[in-house]
Amino acid sequence: MPRGVPPIELPGGGERPLPANGRVLLMAENPLRVLVADDIASNRTIVGAFLAHLNCTPIYATDGVEAVELFRMESPDVVLMDLMMPRMDGFEAIKQIRAMADDHWVPIIILSALSGEGDIVHGLEIGADDYLAKPLSFPVFAARFKALRRLLDMQRRLAGSLEQVRAVANGVIDGIISADEKGTILSVNRSATQIFGYTANELVGQNLRMLMPNPHRDKHDEYLGRYLSTGEKHVVGQIRELSGVRKDGTEFPLELGVSDITLPNRRMFIGVVRDVSEMRRIQRQLAEDAARLQRYHDESEREQELAMAIMERQVRSDWLRDGAVQYAVMPARNFSGDVVAVARSPQGALYAMLADATGHGLAAAVSVLPALGAFYRGAAANQSLTELVTELNGLLCGLLPKGRFVAASLVRLEAGTHKGQIWVGGVPDVLRIDDGGKVVQRFISRQLPLGILPSEEAGISHEEFVWSEVSQIVLCSDGLTEAENASGEAFGMRGLEATLQGSPRSGRVSRLRQALTRHLGRQAAGDDVSVLILDCAV
Repeated sequence: MPRGVPPIELPGGGERPLPANGRVLLMAENPLRVLVADDIASNRTIVGAFLAHLNCTPIYATDGVEAVELFRMESPDVVLMDLMMPRMDGFEAIKQIRAMADDHWVPIIILSALSGEGDIVHGLEIGADDYLAKPLSFPVFAARFKALRRLLDMQRRLAGSLEQVRAVANGVIDGIISADEKGTILSVNRSATQIFGYTANELVGQNLRMLMPNPHRDKHDEYLGRYLSTGEKHVVGQIRELSGVRKDGTEFPLELGVSDITLPNRRMFIGVVRDVSEMRRIQRQLAEDAARLQRYHDESEREQELAMAIMERQVRSDWLRDGAVQYAVMPARNFSGDVVAVARSPQGALYAMLADATGHGLAAAVSVLPALGAFYRGAAANQSLTELVTELNGLLCGLLPKGRFVAASLVRLEAGTHKGQIWVGGVPDVLRIDDGGKVVQRFISRQLPLGILPSEEAGISHEEFVWSEVSQIVLCSDGLTEAENASGEAFGMRGLEATLQGSPRSGRVSRLRQALTRHLGRQAAGDDVSVLILDCAV
């Protein structure tokens, strides 16, 4: 017999040693941790050798007191308990261990030479799960452990599944409450405890009516009994908005959906609760904000109407009806930041200005408004464009905040001559086109927009030009050339020139409107669009 290997009792009598390789059973599973409580050292040695061959790790206790302490510290998977031990016998140790294990099942097997039925029955009644008589038979011992391993694996799988279900339930934002046919709460998830302010222990075992305000609290049992006896539904099978009561007594609005579940041996109700206090608060806030926004919108509309009326009074619309002028202003919003103005000097010179202020709408229009008075005064004084632009720039530098400016182009056509002056600052190139719409002269933007630098630093000067044939001067804002369609393609100078060429002389602004509309499709213009065309007569 190999040294250190204990004998095994065979069913038919006699002994034989354990196989040297220890492969009585294929135990490839994770080792079980087994608490062995026996006051006799030789018995512990034999049981330890058995366990080693069964891929188990023994933990030894010499009496009941030590067994209880080791169980508390080590949390073993299985307990092998002798009954007759000093200080504390196995019966008391089994009772205390079973109490500590709570709802977690740990198999307790009695190992004892006591053969009386009373001892066995008493041990099983107080919490033991099985009984093995000494001397131990290894085949029986191994078979019992194989069965135990199956049971423990099943328990672990069930515990894992239950833990997964609990994790899912606790991860749900809504509260989940289960109850029996009497309305007694069976379980709650974490969200339910947070919603009502109770702990799980305070809720489980109590009646659902504790979570309801009156009159539903007093009538809950009546509702439940009527449903069970007649099937008349009050909340089962539908989602309703009701009121709940928190632990501190405050009422709050909630949405409740109840499902009726019939199991083989009982009936359950599952309630899903959602605290809608915040949702209702947000709805009230949204309604208040909507009303406030409507007031702001109405006030803004009135202000814009006032501003438009003031702007219309500032712009001399009678001069815009001059037979030598075509124009269009298309705002990106309700109010345009582009301004087109025309004036005649007492000497008959035609002055024109297309101004495009930073931004859109009312704020942009306010930036241009001060320039209109200066423009009309300059025209009345028959100023050169250099003088007029210098005055406009000085005015806007003193009025506009940093970062605000006005891009513009100005034209002056002498009366009775074929001479003109032009100034372009920050807007697309100004074009002179012949009677067929072909570009014959291009005036490039070489000047800074108005309101950026003081006039003495800006280097303000105009260009002189002449014409000998019937032609037109075309001014536009960058809202036209930079207008993009859904594909991100800009209308561009190419689109402007292609539209002008071949279009009738008196209908070129209308053709530009149509071409821009086709180019944009359903896309809205991103900026104010303005066009001004002046006739250069012979």
